[in-house]
Amino acid sequence: MNLIILKLAIKNLFGRDKTSLLSILGLAIALVSTFYIYSYVSFELSYDSQHKKAKRIYRISGDIIAAENTATHAVLGPLLSPELKNHFAVVEAFTRLIPIRQQTVLEYHNQQFIVEEAYSADPDVFNIFSLEFIYGSNDNIFNNPDEIVINESLSKKIFDDVNPIGESLIKDGQLLKIAGVVKDSPENSHHKLNVLFSIGNRWSKLENLSPVQISEGYWMPSAYHFILLKPNTSIISITDNFDSFYKKYMAEFGNAINAKFKPVAVSLKELHFSRHMDYDLQKGNKTYIYLLIMIGLFILSVAIINYANLLFTQNIIQSKKIGIKKILGASHFTLYKQFTANSFFFIFTSFVLAYLIYFFSLSALISVTNIDKTVFHILKIFKLSAVLLVALVLITSSISFVNQMGKEGIKLLHPFSLKVLGPTNYRFGISSTVIQYTLSSILIISMIIITRQINFLLQSDMGFNKENILIIDLNNLAGTGKNINPFLNEIQRNPQIKNVALSTNIPGNIMGTSHFQIQRNGETVTKIVKTMGVDYQYIPTLDLHLKEGRNFAKTFKDSSFNSIIINEAFIDFCGFNGDMIGQKLAGDSKVIGVLKNARFNSLHNPAEPMVLYLGNNKMKYLNIKLESSDLKNAVQSIEKTWNNIYPEVLFDTQFLDNRIALLYDKDQQINTLIKLFTFISLLISIMGLVNLSTILTKSKTKEIGIRKANGANTLGILLLLNTKFIKWVAFAFILAIPAAYFIMNNWLHGFANKINLSWWIFGLAGVLVFGIALLTVNLNSWNAARRNPVEALRYE
Repeated sequence: MNLIILKLAIKNLFGRDKTSLLSILGLAIALVSTFYIYSYVSFELSYDSQHKKAKRIYRISGDIIAAENTATHAVLGPLLSPELKNHFAVVEAFTRLIPIRQQTVLEYHNQQFIVEEAYSADPDVFNIFSLEFIYGSNDNIFNNPDEIVINESLSKKIFDDVNPIGESLIKDGQLLKIAGVVKDSPENSHHKLNVLFSIGNRWSKLENLSPVQISEGYWMPSAYHFILLKPNTSIISITDNFDSFYKKYMAEFGNAINAKFKPVAVSLKELHFSRHMDYDLQKGNKTYIYLLIMIGLFILSVAIINYANLLFTQNIIQSKKIGIKKILGASHFTLYKQFTANSFFFIFTSFVLAYLIYFFSLSALISVTNIDKTVFHILKIFKLSAVLLVALVLITSSISFVNQMGKEGIKLLHPFSLKVLGPTNYRFGISSTVIQYTLSSILIISMIIITRQINFLLQSDMGFNKENILIIDLNNLAGTGKNINPFLNEIQRNPQIKNVALSTNIPGNIMGTSHFQIQRNGETVTKIVKTMGVDYQYIPTLDLHLKEGRNFAKTFKDSSFNSIIINEAFIDFCGFNGDMIGQKLAGDSKVIGVLKNARFNSLHNPAEPMVLYLGNNKMKYLNIKLESSDLKNAVQSIEKTWNNIYPEVLFDTQFLDNRIALLYDKDQQINTLIKLFTFISLLISIMGLVNLSTILTKSKTKEIGIRKANGANTLGILLLLNTKFIKWVAFAFILAIPAAYFIMNNWLHGFANKINLSWWIFGLAGVLVFGIALLTVNLNSWNAARRNPVEALRYE
């Protein structure tokens, strides 16, 4: 009996018409989309889970609370975590991660190697984080200040497969001995520990410092602090009892700047999705995760609905066979086994096709979206597939079984007709179409809004011209002790260069902060603002516009913080009114200019108050404004000049517009995925509409023949077949509008700068939905409308 059931299931699978093939293809595409989304979402949610002690690891950051504003600093003073361990018994170990610039250059035998994310760290970094040693071990490591630990990728790049323990690398002229090689940090790590330097005994000699200076050592933004709690202890033992620590170690400096401090403890596993902090690395966005999960469920639901429609159709077609089996005494269990076998082979075939599409399309998806390939794990896909296969087979086989269970065998012996199984099946077809197009319409509206928002972020005026600005990182030069002036003198003679300027930072990077004290109603108020050092040419180089006042100038003998230029956000932030020029801040700092609409941070957040001051000779970045005619040759010419003057220093550049675009890299990535999945959802909905229109067209075959025999034309037949579909699609779109508005309005709340939800967005989505639906139905109905009425009347 079981062998017969299997043979019938295989025969049913291969003996079906084009509607079955479309349903198989639709389900396969939906499964591929589910694989992609599941891989991406599980990757994002698994950040830092590779560390065995992750549940006990916390990063300690802090709210710097002034009278009228609060700044959250991810990095704090270097004295904080060592004293936390001494003061709180729940702390088992600590480590500081002190970032060594955004990029670090290491030298070996006159070859230079760029490293992203390098940190100085305490010895317990190897006890707190699960770093797997390939060469060396964590025993007695970092006892000496001249030790370095590198990752596997860098080791292979420099030493191939040779053990490099004991070899030396040069950083900023200092010789460092390799004490270990660890495996690369996974991509889903908030802090990637690619290269670690020993902190040594820095900040251990405090006897020459004043009490205020020592207290400042707990505040000043310089290190990420991680603590490992003892087992069975809670972080609230620190956060709820921090007052005594603050009064003993931090209050001196807090009183000096008229601010208070509140610790912000974030679990390592929650760090990737924690709130925005100054000096922090780029984080994830849970809203995008929820959005992708919703899209995945939408797509899978649409495909399952298509298959459910197919099941109802197949039940109609096979009703005679089922009726005969019932008359001959087939039990409910036997019928259920047959339905289960049919569903299993159908869904299993979809899975096989899905795997083929997945493997062949994966490289294309990675190249289009720039998603790292480590996101996709085949083992995870197989585990998900097993769960989905069982669930889908049980659900779909139950649909067929329940649909047939209450019907007597004799009533199933009628010829093929939609009336065989009653009006329920017809209503289900209508309902499924409405649901499919409601979901697809929501996705289309969302796609248009998200695309417009991302474009708005990329194209918005930040108050300066970011085009054709070449940035040269001077951190590599600083370690050599050489001066930038010879290079500046040489490139300023280059006709391809319009202007050059120096700065301590660049827009889009982590900015410095400073606190100002101002008088408000006879009271001293502390304000915490962003700061950046620039030279005399910075404002004209970036085409920054002054709303009032002047630029820095040698003729006015401007120097350091004595003369400052602020942006408009600074004025709003401090609550000033009237003319700002000449205003004194923090004692001797005099405002000489106000920048119009200038902002240097991501548009995800409100414009940050900014102070530009005249920097010293230790600038970190060179900003070069290029002529737009031939950028490639201009960069090559600059590189040639650099190599002639500094042959041993790496030429490290980036364009400013590319740097700013990185602020929205995750947004663009998600936008690409949403576009792709919206198209897939629409494609599957079209397949479902083709199937349903095919069924309904067949049911009206004789009616069409009679109408044509009585003189009805092709247009009239098309109207007959299409009117109901248009009503269903219209109803679906009406349902989609409030749902899409609610979802997108909530999503846009996450942006400080955002587009308006204009009516035309919904109108454009409606045109797309109706246009696609009409085209789909008409292509399928055309043959039926033009069919010979004689053939139609012979049907059945």
